[in-house]
Amino acid sequence: MKPLRLIIDNAHDAATLTATSEALPVANTQRSGRSYVWRSNGTGQQVLTGTFDVPRYLSALLVYNHNLTSEGTLRIEYLLEGAVVFDTGPVIAADIIPLGIWQAGIDPWGAQDLTELPSVQYNVWTDSTLVSSYRLTLNDPGNPDGFLQVSRIFAGIPYSPDPDKNASFGVNLEWQEFAEHQRTESGSLRTIGEGVARRLSFDLNHLDSVGLAELGRELLKAGKQQDVYISLYPETGGMKEAEHAFIARRANNYGHTHNYVNNWQAPLVLEEV
Repeated sequence: MKPLRLIIDNAHDAATLTATSEALPVANTQRSGRSYVWRSNGTGQQVLTGTFDVPRYLSALLVYNHNLTSEGTLRIEYLLEGAVVFDTGPVIAADIIPLGIWQAGIDPWGAQDLTELPSVQYNVWTDSTLVSSYRLTLNDPGNPDGFLQVSRIFAGIPYSPDPDKNASFGVNLEWQEFAEHQRTESGSLRTIGEGVARRLSFDLNHLDSVGLAELGRELLKAGKQQDVYISLYPETGGMKEAEHAFIARRANNYGHTHNYVNNWQAPLVLEEV
């Protein structure tokens, strides 16, 4: 199993953005908050481009909380001075219920597997590549919403601990629901409020001095106020990966314990934005 990946420094937030159309501005993909989204005019092909002032290295790009259906496609390209240096080609960005789990007569053919989660996302992990810009091409002409939409984009170089030592056993994921129960004068139960957010707690119990220094430098620079992207089980697919992958902020104070020679422990608590 591949180790967790944390994108702490989001290069997308420093890029200059353009979009084919903007019913809602593409700059919203650089803003934290669930109500900020880029939205297209209509369902025609849309191209989003991010350009850096100075070329920089990328090895991850995330398209977060999009509305592409199982019939839509997404294409991600890295460019260096106008030349394409990486290209996914058009890919299906929505997870489809696989055969063996898909239920005839109950699930629509081509139904998405993870639409009940609060965020539908697509990410690509690559070798570290020098790029001056990147391009996202979205196609979903039959989208029933009547528009294409993306909430947030993350790009950068993810942090991972030692590739042989992931988060320790004891990972805790809590779905925090904001609904509250209240009794009426007659004794009936009413539920007020709605919404949900994830809270993920885990321990990195096998950090050497190099890994500790890198983690501390990045987390302390970001602080509690900066959005980060966590993927605890990258490239495993399905519910396991999707449930443990989201945009969050650090909820606990950063600290670590030097428990034996050249080994440190660091607990992390991340709360979904």
